Amino acid sequence: MKQNLKVRSGNKIVVVFDGKQIGMVQSVRPSDSMGLEAASGIGDIHVQEHVATQAVHAISVSAMVLIKGAMSDAGLTLGTGDEALKGLVFEIEIYDKDQTTMLYKYVGCSFDSGDMDISAHRIIMQSAQFKALDKVFL
Repeated sequence: MKQNLKVRSGNKIVVVFDGKQIGMVQSVRPSDSMGLEAASGIGDIHVQEHVATQAVHAISVSAMVLIKGAMSDAGLTLGTGDEALKGLVFEIEIYDKDQTTMLYKYVGCSFDSGDMDISAHRIIMQSAQFKALDKVFL
């Protein structure tokens, strides 16, 4: 029997803070931009090359479940702008369906915006946008 590794499905997406899993994500839509800028010479309208000026990694998620106990244990809270100024960041890790191989991760993630539904013992974000400092392929 041969294992098909050309297509990956049923991946697992987890939220990790300080090495501890604090949540899971139902759906993630990462977007990466290198901020290309056209470079040309004076008097020449033809672009000679496109130069990367700034890597921007944005992650949109839906149905993100954060474990309230794990967040409290890690010293994380959601709410005020003062808490956002603490600069605490986390990672979003994407694994294969067997959860044995990490495919890639976004590091240095910060909450940008979103809406949530707060229920007993967990916080479920219906949609949220995050910014990451980098994307790592493993």
